Amino acid sequence: MSQKNTPNPKTLGRTSGSLNTPIAAFTMAVLLCSYCFSSIRTARREAQESLEAPSSQQRLSQREKKDSSWIQEALDESRAEKGDKRGRLTR
Repeated sequence: MSQKNTPNPKTLGRTSGSLNTPIAAFTMAVLLCSYCFSSIRTARREAQESLEAPSSQQRLSQREKKDSSWIQEALDESRAEKGDKRGRLTR
């Protein structure tokens, strides 16, 4: 049999395939760390915003106050109209 003369490509004393795993591991570690830091930063920002904003219960109570004030105004108007009509009929 004949031997083929194929060059053995080496990078830094190793074959090129042996460098793929450490490079991939380093890249994944960098991506994971950057994702963790950004998630922590986002969570802190959202926590500060939630402390500054009124809670959902306070928002609901404010909405209920607006609704009840609108209903109260409508009732007062309808009572006033009924009172005017009654007053006109009895006079």
